[in-house]
Amino acid sequence: MSDGSVSMLLFCAGGIYASYITYGYLQEGVYGWKNADGESFKNISSATLTILLFQTMLSGLYALAATLVKGDTFVPALDFAIPGFTYIGAMLCSNEALRYVNYPTQVLAKSCKLVPVMLVNVLYYHRKQTLGEYIQVALVTSGIVLFRYKAGKEEGESNTTYGIVLLGLSLLMDGITGPTQEYIRDRYKPSSEQFMLYCNMWAVIYILLGLYCYEDSLEGIRFLLQPENCQLLSNLAIFAVCGTLGQNFIFLTLRNFGSLALTTVTTTRKFFTILFSVFLYGHMLSMQQWAGVAMVFLGLAVDAYYKAQRRSKVTNHDKDKKE
Repeated sequence: MSDGSVSMLLFCAGGIYASYITYGYLQEGVYGWKNADGESFKNISSATLTILLFQTMLSGLYALAATLVKGDTFVPALDFAIPGFTYIGAMLCSNEALRYVNYPTQVLAKSCKLVPVMLVNVLYYHRKQTLGEYIQVALVTSGIVLFRYKAGKEEGESNTTYGIVLLGLSLLMDGITGPTQEYIRDRYKPSSEQFMLYCNMWAVIYILLGLYCYEDSLEGIRFLLQPENCQLLSNLAIFAVCGTLGQNFIFLTLRNFGSLALTTVTTTRKFFTILFSVFLYGHMLSMQQWAGVAMVFLGLAVDAYYKAQRRSKVTNHDKDKKE
């Protein structure tokens, strides 16, 4: 990568971190909301789909406006049906799992998604990965699991088998989404806004179909519109805006750097979110957790080293050709 590419990657990573750290903070508040009568939002069966509908509609409208302003060329919308389904399916399973597992457990499971992304890239799309990328995936994934393992055990009593299954499905869909979007990127060269538009368009369709299956499909919307829940609606609006900003940076990263780089950024974002809260609130880390921290940074350093070596070889090769 050139210096400009490194700057762009850091810019995208910073945008993803800032958006989704706020997003994660608000997420627990939205699901844990109770009004003055003691009614809980998360007890409404359609709550998760209502939240996702709110978010995907806002993201889709933003992407539509941006696409029209830029005058992007046509891209076949049908090709986005599969990543649109797996994208919203992963979000749905992950958010629904919060009702059955605690948040640290959800973070732990989602931290392993580098593995399915690499497997789909290699086994289905036959993309070659470098030795550095294999080492990076192993170290980063192992480090994050090691970092979170103790907390996961301590808070395991609030987890259910159904919640763990939902997290597994979310990981599977994450593994399909990134590589499939990368395939579309290589084939059609869509803009990041087109990625957002078509993925969210299909997501809205799937969510509406899902809501149709619920007897109380409008109950979540009614709850949000009650005057005593206006603070929840405000929190949800900020939550959705953060999600939209985060999506913009995600698709910008995907378009410029590919699915594995994107997954590395989003996975380490979860790690740094937890690490940030540890230092912010003065929590102590065990030796095991510090070992996990070291493994994550070592994995990122190995990846950076291999990419620098590859960039150096390309530069030297170009110089030899000129001479």
